[in-house]
Amino acid sequence: MGGYFPIGPKTRALVSGVDSQRYLNGQLSNSVQRADSATAIQALLLTAKGRLCAVVNFWKTDQGFLLETDPSLAEEFFPRLERYIVSDDVTVEDVSSLPTGWHVFGPAANHFPDALKISRLGEIGRDLESRPSLDIGMEATPEELEILRIERGIPAWGRELTPETLPHEAGLDRTAVDFHKGCYVGQEVVSRLESVGHANRLLHGFTGDFPARPGLTVITQDGRTAGTLTSATQHFGLALTAALGYVNTRISDNHFLVHNDSGTPLGKCQRHEFPLV
Repeated sequence: MGGYFPIGPKTRALVSGVDSQRYLNGQLSNSVQRADSATAIQALLLTAKGRLCAVVNFWKTDQGFLLETDPSLAEEFFPRLERYIVSDDVTVEDVSSLPTGWHVFGPAANHFPDALKISRLGEIGRDLESRPSLDIGMEATPEELEILRIERGIPAWGRELTPETLPHEAGLDRTAVDFHKGCYVGQEVVSRLESVGHANRLLHGFTGDFPARPGLTVITQDGRTAGTLTSATQHFGLALTAALGYVNTRISDNHFLVHNDSGTPLGKCQRHEFPLV
C-alpha cells in the first residue's frame, strides 16, 4: 500500500522576477525551463569547483520558483542563491516558515493524482497539504524512513553529503544533473568528471553484523583501508545492520571487516548495489 509521513522543516526560497528563470538556469545543475507546478525537479547548487552547496528540489508556482533544501543549510543557502545577482530582476524570499505538509509514497500516492509529484524516498510520491486518511496506508516512523533511505542509497546532508562532496561521488549525477543544458556554476568540473569517468570514491550500501553507528572504517581482508561508513541502522527485516558509506574506487573487494577509529574489529560487512534488498 505504501505509506506517508510528515515532511518536517525545510529551508525554502521563493525566487521571482522577470529574470528568475534565466538566472536560476545559470545556478542549478538541472534544466529550469522544464519546471512546472505538477512535478518537482531535483538539482544541485554548486561552488565554482563543482562541490556541493545544496541539493535542491524545485518547482514552479504562481509567484515564481520554489526551491527546497535541507533545514540545516539556511545560513549558507540564501547568500549562495543571491551571490550572482547583479542587475538581474530577481528576488529571493525566505519562505521556510510556510507549512510543508505530508508526503505519500508507494501505491498510496496514486490516490492523489493532482498533488505535487516529488521524489523524497527514491521514488515518485505526492506532497499533500494535510494528513491523509488512514485507509491509504500507515504512517512511517522515523526509524522506518531511515531504513528505506539507506536501502535505496539516498544520501543525506551532514552524513553522506558535505561541502566537500562531488556530485558523482554520491550518485547525484544520475538524479540531479542535466548534461545537455546550458552553463551553470560548477558545470565545468561536473562535465569533466562525467567525460573522464573517475571519482576517487563512490557511495555504496552495506549489510553485516556490525554496530549500527556511523564513522566506522571499512577494511579489506588483507588490511587495506577501503572507506568509511556514513549512516547505519538496524534493519528489522534482515536482522542485520544496513549502512551507507564511501569506498575508494581502486578497491574491488565486496567483503570487508569493520573497525572503529582505534582499529578494534567490530564485525564484517558486504558491499551491495542499490537497492540493498
